[in-house]
Amino acid sequence: MNKPHITANLEYYRAFYYAAKHKSITAAARELCLTQPTVTGAIRRLEEQLNVTLFLRHKKGVSLTHEGLMLWQRIEPAFHLILSAEQELEQSKALEGGSLRIVSTEMSYRTYILPKLQQFTADHPKVKIRCRNALTEDVLEMVRKGETDIAILHAPFPDGDDLNFRYISSIEECFVVGPRYRFLCEKPRSLAELSEYPMVSTPTGSSTNRFISSLFAQSGLSFNPDIEVTTIDLVIQAVENDLGIGTLPTSEVARHLHKGNMFQIPVSDLSMERKAYVITGKYMPLSPAAQTFIDRYLMND
Repeated sequence: MNKPHITANLEYYRAFYYAAKHKSITAAARELCLTQPTVTGAIRRLEEQLNVTLFLRHKKGVSLTHEGLMLWQRIEPAFHLILSAEQELEQSKALEGGSLRIVSTEMSYRTYILPKLQQFTADHPKVKIRCRNALTEDVLEMVRKGETDIAILHAPFPDGDDLNFRYISSIEECFVVGPRYRFLCEKPRSLAELSEYPMVSTPTGSSTNRFISSLFAQSGLSFNPDIEVTTIDLVIQAVENDLGIGTLPTSEVARHLHKGNMFQIPVSDLSMERKAYVITGKYMPLSPAAQTFIDRYLMND
């Protein structure tokens, strides 16, 4: 069975649409910026190809025949959708509409994305922002499936030939404790020393857990946290309640040190820098909003 296809030139349908909308060939020609004979010819060729009469001509303009009305009832909503789509595209180009989809981890949102979004939304308030939070492996899969425009992750994370990675910034992690373990802050400590105490971490598969595990592995140690919690806020609460040693970005720790119930542990001969990357699908075009957010806000430090 042959698949159905459009038999007539779409420009003929456009001429029909505006003539039916205005009940006038002259008005249709004016809106289309065409001559009246051109519009009349397009409608005549459409009638010939469909083998029907679509309009009745009279002195005041035109009116639809029974067949013309049947076609109008299908064409009118279709052209409305086309015109709406064109308008949305124009708005999107000017960032007067459209959307920006971002997926990342909780830490990336807190340390980097939200301040950038604050600037972006102030400049482009009509762009709809959609943020999702996920573990690293899920974030990358969402990029591959086209379920997000961009992702932002802090290393380490798996690479992929089907993804683009652009470095945007770095953060420092640090170990922190509550009052019970404050003595650990008196001098620089090694990971071997810290491993003797209870550790608090986000779940296996989270970017922070992967990072700390890699640091321990470089020192020939295994990272086996005694307590796993799902959010950075819970890490903070666990540390402040003396449940063990936690890991947090230094920017986050700075907000809590003055309270007197969290303390930073100095570490010896250990770099805890983490690089952040914006990740996009290599074969997926970016929306104007996503491209603008990357070029003017993420990469403009």
